[in-house]
Amino acid sequence: MKTFLIGAVAGAIGLAGCGGGGSSSGGDSSAATAPTVTITATNQGAVTRAVIDGERAIGQSRPFAANGGSQAQSIGSTRISLPGGVLQSVVQRGLVAAFGSRHSARIATATRQANTDTSTDLCGVSGSTTTTISDTDNSQTLSNGDTLTLTFNQCRDSSDDVIGGGMIIAISSVTSGPGDDLQFNGSLAFVQLSASSGARLANIEGSVGVTAAITSTSFQIALAVGASALTVTSSAAGHSDTILYEPGMQLTVAATDGAVTQWDVTLNGSFTASSIGGRVAVATLVPLRQRSTDAFPSSGQVVVTGAVGTRLRVTALGATSVQLELDGDGEGAYEQSKVVAWDTIR
Repeated sequence: MKTFLIGAVAGAIGLAGCGGGGSSSGGDSSAATAPTVTITATNQGAVTRAVIDGERAIGQSRPFAANGGSQAQSIGSTRISLPGGVLQSVVQRGLVAAFGSRHSARIATATRQANTDTSTDLCGVSGSTTTTISDTDNSQTLSNGDTLTLTFNQCRDSSDDVIGGGMIIAISSVTSGPGDDLQFNGSLAFVQLSASSGARLANIEGSVGVTAAITSTSFQIALAVGASALTVTSSAAGHSDTILYEPGMQLTVAATDGAVTQWDVTLNGSFTASSIGGRVAVATLVPLRQRSTDAFPSSGQVVVTGAVGTRLRVTALGATSVQLELDGDGEGAYEQSKVVAWDTIR
C-alpha cells in the first residue's frame, strides 16, 4: 500500500467539496439541517441500523480480488464485485473503466475529427460499459475541464452483480504513479444508476465532489455531497430504506488488501432515512473498520445527534457486539448504556 496516497486522500477531503460545501463536524445546527428525530430507547436500534447500513453501503466491497484478496488486481482490471458496498464498488468500477490503462493510451494516441472518443468494453460475464471522453482542450490527455460519461449496459462482472445507468465524471486533475497507480480530483454525478448484488438492490442519484487514490492493493476515496444531495435507495431480504445524504455530508473510505480485505469508513454530516422518519447528524470519532469476512464493524465509534439535544454513541466492541449509550434527555450525559449483539439491532 502506498502511504503517500492515503495521506493525499486524507488531506484532500476539504478539496473534494467542488460539488458542495459544509463542515465536516456533523454538528450543523442551522434550521436547514437541524435534526428532526428525537433519539429514544425505543428507536435507538433503528437509528443505529440506519448509520451502519450507510457505512456498509459506502464501504463494503471486495475491490481487489474476486477471491478475498488472494490475487490483487490493478486499475487496468475490470472485475470488481459489490456484495453490499454499492457506492465504493460502483465508483471504483467507474474509475477503472474511465482511467484504466487502455483508455489513457487511447486518448493519448487517438486521431479524430472531434474532441471526443467513445469506446465500449465487455464486462466479465455479460453486458458492457461505454465510455465517452470529451477532451475539451484537445490536448489528447485527461486534464482539467475534460469530462467522461460512463454508461453501464447491464454490466455483469459476476453471476450475482449487475450495474445499470450512468455516471458523469468532470475532471479537475489526474496524476499517474508507478504502474497503474492513480490519483484523481473532480466531481461525479450519478444518473439513474442501479446496482444489484444477489438479493440486494440499490439506486443512486445525485452528485458528489470526489478525491480518489488507487493502487493494486489499496483504494481510498473521499466524497463531499453536492447541492443536489445524494440519495441511496436500497432493499434486501426483509428490509428497505431510502437514505438521503444532505449537502456538505462528507464520506470517506479507505480499503486495503491482504489476507483479508478491510475498510475504514467515516461519515460526517446530516442525513435523513425513511426507516427513522427524519433527519439526524452523525460524527465519526473513530473510523468504523470492517473486514470482508465479517457482517458488521469490529471497531470504531460514532455519535449520532437527534432533535432537542438527544444523542446516541455507538461503539463497535467487535464484529458480533456493539455498545449503545443514550443521552435521551439532551442534558449532555449518557444515562443509559447497553451491549447488544449486532444482528439483534432493528
